[in-house]
Amino acid sequence: ARGGRLERSWREEARAYLVLDSPEGPLFARYSTAPEDRAAIRHEAEVRALVGECGPLRSPKVHAQGEGWLLERRIVFREEPVELVVAAAAELASRSIPPLPRSGEGGSRLDRLARRLRLLSRPALAREVVRARRLLAASTLPEVTVHGDFHPRNVLLADGAAWVVDWELTGRGPAGLDLMRYWATLSSTSERDRLYEATAELVGDERALAELRYALSVVTAADKLSHPRRLNRDPD
Repeated sequence: ARGGRLERSWREEARAYLVLDSPEGPLFARYSTAPEDRAAIRHEAEVRALVGECGPLRSPKVHAQGEGWLLERRIVFREEPVELVVAAAAELASRSIPPLPRSGEGGSRLDRLARRLRLLSRPALAREVVRARRLLAASTLPEVTVHGDFHPRNVLLADGAAWVVDWELTGRGPAGLDLMRYWATLSSTSERDRLYEATAELVGDERALAELRYALSVVTAADKLSHPRRLNRDPD
């Protein structure tokens, strides 16, 4: 209906993703045949509408949706300063974003079991994960709204702002949590330094932030090694 031309597509188990071009601009489509994904897709559209396309925190517009699918504006990201990520996280911290209702289906328990089995083969890392989770639970930083999965593929920098997608893990957490998760995924030393300095100024407690950075680095490393979905695992 929109004259979209498929550029590429890929699958991840029950999910499929499509990159398209169209007369009205770049498009991105996603759909899933897994029943448990339907609530997540509805939630994604609701949060996108709430966040909007203005200000330091933005989310791409959903053009159309149905049961298990979305057609959305595709953000073509560019080289932008990492400080835009800090501005977006600061704005998000002050917002009220509804979390995705959890159904507790069996698949999530199987995922947790798969993660634990993979970590058991790395006992030193498994011990550090336990320590990291204790630090996260005991953080003295104020609790704010967090995205829960902040990294460069979910925080697209373009047009002088951060466009945030994939809101299914949004909830509450210590201030700086999103930014230290983002920090742990950056490859540029200079960008990591600038991000950390800006976050320390934002939260105002560098010792607590250093503990948070350590905890998120360990959790991120463990996730890359033990994620149940092969596409999300990265042993390097």
